[in-house]
Amino acid sequence: MVIQQTLYFDPESEKCFPRELPVRQIPILETKKAEVMSIDPYDPCPCNSGKKYKFCCHSIGDEVSKISHLHETHQTATALQLLDRLKKKHPEQPLSYITEAQILMAERRFEDALVPLNECLEREPDHPAAHSLLATSSFLAHGYKRSQKTIYTALQKCAAVDVSLATPLAISIAIALQMRGYYLAAREHFALAMRVASQEYQQNLFMNLLEFDGDDQIPYQFRGVHVLERCPLEDSEQQATFEKAQRLANLGCYRSSASLFKQLAEATGLVTLWKNAAFCYAWATDEVKAAELFHQAAGIESDFAEAVELETLAQLLDLNNTGEVVNSIEKVFEVESLSRFLTQMDLHPQVLRGNVPPAQDPEETTPAAYYQILNSELDADSRGEGITLETVPVVIGDIDVFDADRQLGNPAIVRLYAYEGDQLEKTEQIFEAALGKEGKKECGLQEVEPDSEEAGTPLSPIPTEQWPLFFRWSFPQKMPILKRRELEAEQWKKLLSETWSETPLAGLDGKTPAEAAKEDSLKVALTAAAYVLDAQTLSLGHFLDFSELDPELGISELAPLAVDASSHFNTCSSMTQNRIPVKELSDPQLMYIFNRALLIRHPRFLYDVLIEVLSRDECIKEVDLDRVYTTLTEICHKKNQREEMLSWIHKGQENAQAQPEHAFESELQWKMRELSFRLEDTSDPGLSDFMKGIWDNYGKKMPQIREYLKAFAQAFDLDLPWIKESSLLDTGDLAGNVSSEGIWSPGEAAPEADSGSGSKLWLPGQS
Repeated sequence: MVIQQTLYFDPESEKCFPRELPVRQIPILETKKAEVMSIDPYDPCPCNSGKKYKFCCHSIGDEVSKISHLHETHQTATALQLLDRLKKKHPEQPLSYITEAQILMAERRFEDALVPLNECLEREPDHPAAHSLLATSSFLAHGYKRSQKTIYTALQKCAAVDVSLATPLAISIAIALQMRGYYLAAREHFALAMRVASQEYQQNLFMNLLEFDGDDQIPYQFRGVHVLERCPLEDSEQQATFEKAQRLANLGCYRSSASLFKQLAEATGLVTLWKNAAFCYAWATDEVKAAELFHQAAGIESDFAEAVELETLAQLLDLNNTGEVVNSIEKVFEVESLSRFLTQMDLHPQVLRGNVPPAQDPEETTPAAYYQILNSELDADSRGEGITLETVPVVIGDIDVFDADRQLGNPAIVRLYAYEGDQLEKTEQIFEAALGKEGKKECGLQEVEPDSEEAGTPLSPIPTEQWPLFFRWSFPQKMPILKRRELEAEQWKKLLSETWSETPLAGLDGKTPAEAAKEDSLKVALTAAAYVLDAQTLSLGHFLDFSELDPELGISELAPLAVDASSHFNTCSSMTQNRIPVKELSDPQLMYIFNRALLIRHPRFLYDVLIEVLSRDECIKEVDLDRVYTTLTEICHKKNQREEMLSWIHKGQENAQAQPEHAFESELQWKMRELSFRLEDTSDPGLSDFMKGIWDNYGKKMPQIREYLKAFAQAFDLDLPWIKESSLLDTGDLAGNVSSEGIWSPGEAAPEADSGSGSKLWLPGQS
């Protein structure tokens, strides 16, 4: 039997709870429950003590099976009563304690589960499964830091008997720490779970690891592998201490390991030991101490590139733990007449009604309406001809409106939120002006205290030094997307070449980059600050070209790594990997780096890798060209390199046409991808002919595509007379089926298209 627990992590208390919180849901955590049916007496005992069943819990196996069945049939109270009797009758049998704890954990009574586990350990102090479950329950009840000693004990006890018993503990910690923002610790606990898991679970855990490494909202310097470096020491006692620290780290006892590495570093002064200690403190969630040691290691590292990487990690950890942030502030109101409130909002020129975001969960409460509050009026019917960087409407606040729940007697709720400071002040002024005194009375608006259990954080806090890089804009619907993108590119150019240079940064001792550039002692820190900026811009949808920075700062990318035919890169960090000169790699080396680069997806480096792969005939045979061309298209689109982007699209189309199977579907996808990018510039004189080509060449075989084209024409306000003139009923001679996503496949004749079918449009970024 498997106990499944859906857990949620509360960042304030550092606890996991079974109730819904305003955070991303943690994936299901699985814990093996003892199964005693049909077990051979000489098989391992299901209590996971490490003993044979015959010599451990054989005498109570049948009763535990019946009790487990009671729990499975939702007779939990009876099951727990019987277990209590069984413990008193056979106090020496661990299975009854283990089963009780597992049932309580399944019921999400983590605090209660500690009682039978402690009772079990009083009688059998080395029971590995009891230690593992105790650590898991303690972690879920009290959080990581308070449970650290219990966790370390469990990891060591499991390693002595069956290390795989620690898998649920490691994965639950990894998931929770990722949600808390301890990214280095989370990544290492995912790796720990992989190391200790039995083979049957490794595939799923590997997917967890891949998902983490591919998350571009996490700084790329925190993703990918980080290893503790070997450091031979002449002193035999010191060498023994080093080996002990390494063993503890391998087991997941990171704080204990960190203390030993720090002790050795203080005695020897070796940078490798400071670095190892820093990583272990980070993996133990003590990021403040880790940052301190990374700074220290960077200060004594003789290799400039290595020093910059250490300093970059230090600055990122400092930023992750800074108290200097711009917070979002939420105000909650009850409304008696929602219709009157919405009417008032719709009348104000700086309050713009938006589309309600789709629910992420079927049980999630969806707003009845959503508004953005702008700092200036928006001409919704214009094409944005007069919008410049100085006049672009900025989103300064948001409003979520929730309808009343008649059944529960809950009133309609309005949630107003904005970032503290000028934006909040202006948001409140506009909100007041939109309603007025009479409007407040008519709709019965009254401010209330937010319910602590329902209070959300719709907007994430932003470090103060990153605030100048953050912007949210609103555009008229008819404004061409290309013009929006050009305006955003212009804004980034200004932010990177001017604004950032004059922004005080904690990593530069409060100096601006322009001031730090004048001090040689800050060269490492300044270069590291640029790599922190690199990570920040990626998370905001842009990626840094170092040529965009002010030339007077004297910042350039780190020098390429020295490589040869014997070089191996499996222990390279993501930041070190980006320094690999791909042109100097052998074909096998390049293919290894190709897969790593596709996972981390740092655009600058990934682009170089893909271009090099396409230049080698042997490498081309080993890659999915469709994926390569798609990725190059996406990179060039982000860089606003429109002509090169279209050239890769055409390469993708040629590759699709050359495929013996599924050529039609693949070619159509590439055509639709090109259309999505061409629609960004509705003034393109060739747009009409291009769409007509899709209508004529693909619409006959796939009628649904014509519905898409009509929808695009309407959404982008395109004047296409040929759509009205063309027959919508000619489905051609090729029979097939059309999925709800609009993908044609061979088969029986496709039904006639229904414009009201609700099929999804193919959107930019879909493959």
